[in-house]
Amino acid sequence: MAGLLATTAMVAPAWAQDTAVVPQDTQDAGEEIVVTGIRASQAKSVDIKRNETAIVDAISSEDIGKLPDVTIVDALQRISGVQIQRSAGEGSTVNIRGLPQVITLLNGEQYLSPGNLGTAQPNLNDIPAQLMNAVVVYKSQDTRNALSGISGTIDLRTRRPFDMKEGFVFSGQGEYARGSNTKHNDYLFSGLASWRSDRFGAMVGATYSRNRLGNSYAGIGGGVFGNNDWGGSGNNWISPHGYEFFNREVERQRFGINGAVQFKIDDDWTVTGEVFHTELVEHNRAAGINISNRWNGLGWTTPTDSTPSGQTAGNGQPWLDVNQYDLNVWWFNSFSVNRTAREHSTNYNFQIDYDKDNFKFSARALKSNANMRSMNGQVQGDLSNWQYAPGRAFTLFRNAADRTRGPFYPANIASQYPASQYSNGVVGSRGGRYINPNPLGYGQDPQLHLDLRGSNPAISGFDTAISGGLGAGKTLKDYMANLDSYAVAAFSSEGNQENHASLGVFRADGSYDFDEGGLFGLLNRVDVGVRRSDRQTQIRNFHLFSNFYGGNGAAVPEGCLAQWKAIDVVMDNAQCSAGEFVSNPGYNAALPAATAPSNCTAATVANTPTCFQGYTVNRPTKLNAYTPVYFQTNWGGVVNGMPGLWVADPKAFDDVKAFQDKVFGPSTEVTIPGNTYDVDLVEESAYLNTAFSTGGFKANLGLRVINTKLTVKQNLTGDTRAYGDTNLDTGDVVSRRSYLDWLPTVTLSYDFTRQLRVRAAFAKTMIPLDLGNYGGGLTISTADSPCSGTPGPTDAPCGVRQVTGASSSGNPNLNPWRSNNYDVSLEYYLGRASMFNVGAFKLDINSFVQSRTTPGAGRFADGDGVIRRAVPVTQPEQGTGGSLQGFEVGAKLAFSDLIGSGFFRNFGIDANYTYSDSKQNGRALDGSRFPFPDNSKSQVNLVGWYQDDHLQLRVAYNYRTPRLASTFGGIGIYQDTAQYVDANVTYNINDAFAVYVNGSNIFGERERYYFQFDDDSKQYHSQNRFEPRFSGGVRVRF
Repeated sequence: MAGLLATTAMVAPAWAQDTAVVPQDTQDAGEEIVVTGIRASQAKSVDIKRNETAIVDAISSEDIGKLPDVTIVDALQRISGVQIQRSAGEGSTVNIRGLPQVITLLNGEQYLSPGNLGTAQPNLNDIPAQLMNAVVVYKSQDTRNALSGISGTIDLRTRRPFDMKEGFVFSGQGEYARGSNTKHNDYLFSGLASWRSDRFGAMVGATYSRNRLGNSYAGIGGGVFGNNDWGGSGNNWISPHGYEFFNREVERQRFGINGAVQFKIDDDWTVTGEVFHTELVEHNRAAGINISNRWNGLGWTTPTDSTPSGQTAGNGQPWLDVNQYDLNVWWFNSFSVNRTAREHSTNYNFQIDYDKDNFKFSARALKSNANMRSMNGQVQGDLSNWQYAPGRAFTLFRNAADRTRGPFYPANIASQYPASQYSNGVVGSRGGRYINPNPLGYGQDPQLHLDLRGSNPAISGFDTAISGGLGAGKTLKDYMANLDSYAVAAFSSEGNQENHASLGVFRADGSYDFDEGGLFGLLNRVDVGVRRSDRQTQIRNFHLFSNFYGGNGAAVPEGCLAQWKAIDVVMDNAQCSAGEFVSNPGYNAALPAATAPSNCTAATVANTPTCFQGYTVNRPTKLNAYTPVYFQTNWGGVVNGMPGLWVADPKAFDDVKAFQDKVFGPSTEVTIPGNTYDVDLVEESAYLNTAFSTGGFKANLGLRVINTKLTVKQNLTGDTRAYGDTNLDTGDVVSRRSYLDWLPTVTLSYDFTRQLRVRAAFAKTMIPLDLGNYGGGLTISTADSPCSGTPGPTDAPCGVRQVTGASSSGNPNLNPWRSNNYDVSLEYYLGRASMFNVGAFKLDINSFVQSRTTPGAGRFADGDGVIRRAVPVTQPEQGTGGSLQGFEVGAKLAFSDLIGSGFFRNFGIDANYTYSDSKQNGRALDGSRFPFPDNSKSQVNLVGWYQDDHLQLRVAYNYRTPRLASTFGGIGIYQDTAQYVDANVTYNINDAFAVYVNGSNIFGERERYYFQFDDDSKQYHSQNRFEPRFSGGVRVRF
């Protein structure tokens, strides 16, 4: 079996390839390249590198899946310069040399991946590795490629019948896998069947797998804030919205099928038709705890162990690097959440090829469709009784004139609760009553302590006595253990997304190879081609709303829509209200009466005998009323000191729309206008490429011209929608523009000797922006107004959603990414399967997009329709002057090239190191420029292997230094250094049967994040715990 083909290699564009990655123009149709064993695969890799010009890295089909690679991205991580991000431990997204602006091709043409329909960065999580024949990564540009990224291009290559032997061929695989933490029994099955003659061939391959992966989380939940962000002049520290601790499992079911038919009309003409289809269903289920400030202010954290970071904030005071906090917990929830994604894509290709003598011609027509629907479902099980008490930060009993008035319900709901649960004797004009929502909950804010010094955060304070419905002397731990102390704070389905894209392509390519010696002794080959593509993309973000109180006190017959089915949402907004009149506890008959009653929750209640009391959306509901529950004590190994608590089973939200329809009646998908848009992108291109050679010198000179046409439909954003976190859609605006790019490419090589070669390349590159940078509109952020302390001069009344900021993510007039790329490399060939190489690269990025936040640039109405404050607005703007540079060093050694005989000749290594230094315009607190996001400065790959007649062993080590994940002002949030070790052992019983075992993330590496104030001052942010996984299986081939 072939080994890891992961070297810098040179290949021309090809639509499909044999086991080893070989330029199609060097093969006869139907010729099979047989590569057996790691050593032979490495030799083929070295041979390709020696003979070609354009700089690529390649992985053969024998390698994909030979290491424990579930997705294509897992395999790509072993290539120098390729950096990946993991999702639940599996490779998902890719950048090349530190940039995510990468193009993905399928058999040489654009691929619609449902995981990234609106972005450039490849998300290939849906593609099973078993369907691939080869993956080729272009680092320098090739004019003949359909499209090219700024830093590179990934070409996924599937199998075709004429790649196979004549006659019938069958191969299959069965695999059993198990995680060290989740301990589920998971399976993978794949198979391929092919039949071909010298004129006709048909092939089909399919794979199915189900994996349940540990992905537990501990760290910040919700937004990151500084304690003085809402005003303050003292020391500064990180005071986030909250902290979350989840036992989280991700279930992924993948299905893929690839079919192809080929027919040789005669010796010159070949027709190919094929389809490539993938499906992914993912359930990201988490259950645990959320503790937070409930958007009620930033004073809930108090540092007890901290040091000055050496950097200051805008108020002139130092930022503290905090190791321990005391937490005055204003919200303590059992929290269960499930994000389910359903993705599918189908790509059709029809192709006709002509090859006679020196002339070749190819015409292709492609049609692709992709869809992704991602739905969130969640429930919060609150332990508070929500009663008023002096010093409590949050209460549902907000009427200062009568603290017995809290959640209020119509008579038909109130009658379902015992009279002892009524909070007072007040009866509304239609029989409504005030009800205590959680009589057995605790009655004071918990006081906890958070210690961030260890490998896991540690939390304490659960054994302190706390007042409440269970009586004197009971601790928070007692409340957590008592199922009857939980009441549902909210059901919600928010941040949902449905994306769809279609792609149509037609292209024609031709080439002419001059006879030996070339034209004028120099010109060897000319390539020309034209292409037109039309990609139509619709991005829709939405929340699920449901109607409440239709025909029962609502202002409209169908009722009022609410996103949050929550205990603290009161339906008294002017957009739509539901409720009835009750006696006004603040009425003073001695004062002049107002002309009309107001809401009972108004900032100033009108002096009338009655006021309007809105109904509370969610009735008092036990945690186990609609969902199964269980007592959770397993925290996934990410937090210390946490007792057990009751949680709803997140599997209840595998189909959250069906759940909400059942519980609340038919739900409505309400669009978020600022994040919903349509983009139609048409690209018309032509290219000319020429290949020259004389003596040891070779050159490729090419030019591609691309005319890009954009049509963008954006939504106009109106007022904040009542009872939810979105805005009214007030119309559309359509923009059109076009731009023209001339993109030259030059690649050169010179052989000093048969063993020593130098290469150089230059290219101008262009890639369109992420589509959201064109189509995104205005999104207004809101939070609940404070309900404790003295209201500020711009605060909305208690319980009203108030505007905190806005972002406008799209501008159709922004220019695309553009860059000038430079590459140079030196290679020394030591033997048939051994070589050393060193190379340097530089990207001068002339045009990109960055965000700019302007304080006080926006004024928008709060939930009650009143404009009270100016808020910051974040917008995209054109960036210039970015740069990225670095070098790569690689070595491939087969000891058989150095040792003639003996045991040690069976060993080999494949190693590489990449250094990638980048700078963008954004600056950190210490004045230094941030790197580009997702770029690690250093990356190491080391693979050691052994091969004899039956046994093959391989161990792979991957190391990358910290990468910038995001920023909080001038504070970078980085993922820490990561190291992964994978292993494979295969035993070939005979030519038809092999058995194998795999180990993935053998040492249980975690994904850790931290705040960086400067190089010497870092504070814990969060961690994801990935589990070691082990698998075993059998492969058959006939």
